[in-house]
Amino acid sequence: MLARMLSAMVHRGPDNEGIWQAPGIALGHRRLSIVDLSPAGNQPMRNDDGDTILVCNGEIYNAPALAERQRARGARFHSRSDNEVLLHGYRQEGLAAFPTVNGMFAAAIWDTERRRLVLARDRLGIKPLYVREHKGLVLFASEIKAILAAMPEDLTIDPTGLGQYLAFENCFEGRGLLAGIEMVQPGEIRVFDADGGRQRTRFWSLAFAGEPDAGAVAATDEGLADRFVREAGGAVHRHLMSDVPVAAYLSAGFDSTTVAHFAAGEGPLRTFTGSFGAGGWYDEAGGAAEVAAAIGSRHETVTIDAGDFAAHFDAVVAALDEPRMGPGAFSQYVVARRAASDVKVILTGHGGDEFFSGYPVFKIAELKRRMTRNPLAAAALLASFRASEWPHLGYFLLRSLAGGETRHGLPVLFDKAARRRLMGGEDPGEAPDAALARMTAGEDDPYRRLMAIYVGAYLPGLFMVEDKISMAHSLESRTPLCDNDLVDFALSIAPDRKLAGGVLKAIPKRAMRGRLPEGLYRMPKRGFPTPLARWFRGELRSFVEARLLDPEAPVRRLLAAPAVDALTRRYLAPREPRHRILDELPTRRIWALLSLDSWLRGLEGSYGIRLGS
Repeated sequence: MLARMLSAMVHRGPDNEGIWQAPGIALGHRRLSIVDLSPAGNQPMRNDDGDTILVCNGEIYNAPALAERQRARGARFHSRSDNEVLLHGYRQEGLAAFPTVNGMFAAAIWDTERRRLVLARDRLGIKPLYVREHKGLVLFASEIKAILAAMPEDLTIDPTGLGQYLAFENCFEGRGLLAGIEMVQPGEIRVFDADGGRQRTRFWSLAFAGEPDAGAVAATDEGLADRFVREAGGAVHRHLMSDVPVAAYLSAGFDSTTVAHFAAGEGPLRTFTGSFGAGGWYDEAGGAAEVAAAIGSRHETVTIDAGDFAAHFDAVVAALDEPRMGPGAFSQYVVARRAASDVKVILTGHGGDEFFSGYPVFKIAELKRRMTRNPLAAAALLASFRASEWPHLGYFLLRSLAGGETRHGLPVLFDKAARRRLMGGEDPGEAPDAALARMTAGEDDPYRRLMAIYVGAYLPGLFMVEDKISMAHSLESRTPLCDNDLVDFALSIAPDRKLAGGVLKAIPKRAMRGRLPEGLYRMPKRGFPTPLARWFRGELRSFVEARLLDPEAPVRRLLAAPAVDALTRRYLAPREPRHRILDELPTRRIWALLSLDSWLRGLEGSYGIRLGS
């Protein structure tokens, strides 16, 4: 069973396979060698007494400081692997070791003295960790496909997870699309005692962040900008810890360019960006090339076209384990595939928008906040909305005032009426937004409510996609803007400071002025968009028809076939060209249905799992 699980994840660690077994427990590990390339860094790892055994996927960026403290307490290290600090940390501090870690990790520890299995996941959920309890066994892995390889039987659709996906293109609180397989939540520790006892604790959540600290409140705008430079530079420095080359993704946005700027300051850097032949809105190659020239990186542009979509779509869905978070995964897949041919580690810009207010919806939350506290300040903020931000204002503010699921600040893919048509009735499980309501229970401040959802629900979904897509190519992605110290700094800043002058991401933009090309400040936020609408109605029309209009399509078995048929035909019907914003939601719906269909085909073809009536 363990051998099948490890074989299913060779892509995550092609450099070594390790197994440790004892009565009632078996641990396995696939290694992608990055720090300490010698056999000493292989896993599973054991301490000298042999009473603690570790397997871990991730990187511990404060490992040097932790190791120094652990050595002072008597720990003996046998490698330079950063993961070894988890082994000694647990032996010295027990579960209290995990909150001290600055890094990304999914870890499992077998404690032979207490006869317990400890699973832990980093505080933001950068690394995935899945669990299935069935027939007296506890199976855990970094990917669902490993669990399916070991135990594919007795699986059904989770109705609540399906409702969440159809509503938000995401699943929350550890749920997925398969009932009985769940994720350890971000910042969570789960303990499985050999006698059947179970324990779940959270060592971090946004609620732990508290109120803005006095230093951040008193700091000037320049002071906050200077602090950002120190914290971001330090975070990138820590994330460059590696014995193999490290590259960076680069777009024309502030987050990836900020990361690349600081990384290039530490030494030679490779950078990669994707480019669509469609040009215009869908092409950030020019801006990325300008930044690359400014920072002196060795830059490569990866061209992506409709043929790549047809060739790789099923592989993208298979890599994800289950559909999640929209079409960005496709373009990430193509660029990661190219980058992985040259490097093992790549830096991303994840987290900048969430922690420094980079999405227009954060201005809307601050607007709501000011409307109840200071109407004049609210009017000033409203006047600052740019033309590109008004559609967001119309969508989120007006709809949220009318009630409904958009009140949580996340875009809704299929609303209640559309889900009724697709599922032949009301949501069969819990209301899709019930989990979001729990995340914000007891919080009245609109901005803090939005932060709770974007940090607790949205960002983990992005991390899942980034991890699966990169690791499908044996490429480790790292997120410097989610470094503990930088995040703690961001959470100490009041909302009005992050949006000073009505400018999204005001602090990073002030901090990086003069360090990045001035042209970036005039570019609208894009987020690596893909020209799917053009492709689906053009070169890929036959692809869409073959998948969704096929009477035997699995998605027509899971959902109501007449609704799938009507939605697809309406989307493909001839029409006058219209603004891309009006096409974005219908196109994401087609992507979601295609993804569900591909996922169902993969389950049946690879594991013999046939879902749906």
